Amino acid sequence: MASVALKNLYKNFGQTTVVRNVNVEIDDGEFLVFVGPSGCGKTTTLRMVVGLEAISEGEIYIGNNLVNDLPPGDRDVAMVFQNYALYSHMTVSRNLGFALKARGVDEREIINRVQRVAKMLDLEEMLERKPRQLSGGQRQRVALGRAVVRSPKVFLMDEPLSNLDALLRLQTRKELIELTSELKSTVIYVTHDQVEAMTMGHRLAVMNKGEVVQLDTPEKVFNEPANRFVAEFIGSPPMNFLDVEVSEKSHKKTIRADSFELELPNSMSSFSDSKAIMGFRPHDIKLVSEGGLGGRVTVVETLGAEKLIYLKVGNNSLSILVPATEKISSGEHLHFEINKDHLHLFNRDDEKRILFPTES
Repeated sequence: MASVALKNLYKNFGQTTVVRNVNVEIDDGEFLVFVGPSGCGKTTTLRMVVGLEAISEGEIYIGNNLVNDLPPGDRDVAMVFQNYALYSHMTVSRNLGFALKARGVDEREIINRVQRVAKMLDLEEMLERKPRQLSGGQRQRVALGRAVVRSPKVFLMDEPLSNLDALLRLQTRKELIELTSELKSTVIYVTHDQVEAMTMGHRLAVMNKGEVVQLDTPEKVFNEPANRFVAEFIGSPPMNFLDVEVSEKSHKKTIRADSFELELPNSMSSFSDSKAIMGFRPHDIKLVSEGGLGGRVTVVETLGAEKLIYLKVGNNSLSILVPATEKISSGEHLHFEINKDHLHLFNRDDEKRILFPTES
């Protein structure tokens, strides 16, 4: 395996810049996930690493080697695509061994490697089948196996689970985590699914409009989002946001929206601006029998063990998570409290997170 370094990476299509100044270093054996909405540049970044897209500016290192001018076949990386990209006329066995045969590997060695990978991925009984005789999950395992059998320095995966149904995605995700841990692989993984990113990545590179806007562990990205975009994109259901004004009352900082007033916690007492965006997650709100803040229920969604409640609070719509045992109907008026220790404040101008002494 090997480390990977992306330095000042740009990709332009004519006058349009789709990847802008990406600087990411991936350690040997690390599982790094590029996550972001469609069109943010994550797949283009991956394709530059593998050599399928030319670099407009910047440098890519695999191990200690600069690979900018190397063709894909000489970079010693293996890519798993979203659409499997299997040879339909070949059996599973031949699909798994094709890359090795193209590289002139001894036939006996090919057989040994194919059998070892087939056992690892539970494909032994399918070696003589063709792709059309396999389910979606089985085809994806063959695509993974074709990458694994080469023992490359780096695995590159472009939304490999997106064509699977929900249950199969969950199962294959678990298998993929186990497989890459067992191989101690360096993996660069691309997905738009923030749950997939949070559960799989050692670190996340959150992308928006061609830039990496935050690079950190899943826990840090979730608990201390760098800006409003990250706070809204990472986490399900998404964070609530309110435009608020900040004032001082009896030596206490108070935030006021159009429909309620809330005292800032001591940890945020150093905030000096008069306006901000306040964010809080749906699970950081609890229902109370009286007092607190109030709102009218507009929608109730049952999610199994929880219910997602949408409230109309003044001119704002907020969402809260409550236990499924709560009996709540549309039109009801509810009282709630926000966990002030889990508040987030963002600047109005650039929407960046406001850091306080306990976080800096």
